[in-house]
Amino acid sequence: MLTNLLSQIVIVPIDRPEIVEAYAQIDFYCERNGRPMAKNDIWIAATAFVTKTTLLTTDKDFDHLHPALLQRDWINPVTT
Repeated sequence: MLTNLLSQIVIVPIDRPEIVEAYAQIDFYCERNGRPMAKNDIWIAATAFVTKTTLLTTDKDFDHLHPALLQRDWINPVTT
């Protein structure tokens, strides 16, 4: 079961030009709005933005990007 699930994972290289551009836009957006993000979180957000996927997260670090720049679903780690 796990092997089947893992075989379906899509790997997205972050050096794609559109992801690099989205990284810069999201970083600028965050700085401009006084909400700087950790650099790895920006890569995650940029990848979700470009691939038009919903970001699943158990923290609130992406809240200020939703829904303006990306779709995110927050999962409460206490209730799961």
